[in-house]
Parts: sequence; C-alpha cells; structure tokens
Amino acid sequence: MKKLTLSLAGAAAAIALGGTASAGELRLGMAMHDFEVNMDDRRESGVNFQPQYVWNSPDFLRILASPRPYVIASINSDQETNFVGGGVLWKKNFWDTAYFWEIDTGIVYQDGRTDLPPPDQPVERQRVLDTEITFGSETQFHFVSGLGMAVTEEWDVQLFFEHLSHGQIFGDSDKNEGVENIGIKFGYKFD
Repeated sequence: MKKLTLSLAGAAAAIALGGTASAGELRLGMAMHDFEVNMDDRRESGVNFQPQYVWNSPDFLRILASPRPYVIASINSDQETNFVGGGVLWKKNFWDTAYFWEIDTGIVYQDGRTDLPPPDQPVERQRVLDTEITFGSETQFHFVSGLGMAVTEEWDVQLFFEHLSHGQIFGDSDKNEGVENIGIKFGYKFD
C-alpha cells in the first residue's frame, strides 16, 4: 500500500468535514487517472476520488482578480499515484448564463515514483519506464481547467482536465513526466 493512502484518507475526511461554518464550497470529483488519447499509452490505472474544499476569496486577493483558495486530495482506486495540496482558482461565468469556465493552479505533494532504477539494473529500469510514471519530484504543480454549469443556486457540475508536473523546477531529477487526469466533479455551495 502506498505510503500516503492513510494520510490522504485523513486529508479527505478533513476536507469533507471542513468548515461549513466558514462558507465556501465542497466538491467531490472522480477522474480517470493517467488519461491518454491512445489508451494503450497509459502506465497507471484506476479512478481518482477527489474531495476538494474551496473558500470564498479573501479581500487581500482582490488584486489578483479575487481567486478562491482550495485544498484537494486525490485518492487512486488502484493504489497508484495519490496527491494532496492546495492553491487558488478563478471561476467565471459566460456572460449572464449558468455556464462557467474555471482555472485552478496550485502545488501538491504526490506519492508516486520520482526516479528510475540505476542503469546497472537495465531490466528493472525498463520495467519502470514501461509501467510507471517517473515524476522526478514529490512536489508538483497542479493545473486544472474545467467547464461547468450551475444546476441550482447551490449545486453545480463540472467536466475538468487536470495536469501535474514539476516543470523542471522542483527536485533534482531531469525526469518530468507528469500525469493528466480527466473527470467530473460536483460542487455544493454553503453560502
């Protein structure tokens, strides 16, 4: 079992139970892990279950167009890569409609592989290259783009594309494979 499974479960519970008194939005998402256009290129499998809590934008972030802070956990059903972290998001409606576009950016900690076996282990090295994502760092940038619709004043639904990568900024490895996930999330607003 991956080292973060219990930590992520705890973080997910904290997010799920976190702060209805502090107004915001609770989201629950599901995503296909390691999305590839050619499904034969996938090296990791499973579904990511993603609880997320989004706060209202604090006044001091007005200078940045009022992004909303968030925390997120992602727990993989096949015990592949999990992550936990946070960031800020911008959610804007299309004109006067129920439809919206959202961009999230943050930093997460992931528990997947960060490096390759040494060259003197060619069989194991090739197995890892063929079957695992080599992230290069435990710290990753978290980018999300989503399109959604408000179903009621409290509920919305969103289709999203998510990318994790360290952009050659974190870690001391030249590996930077990252991962893409695609999914759906449901949000409930407390205010």
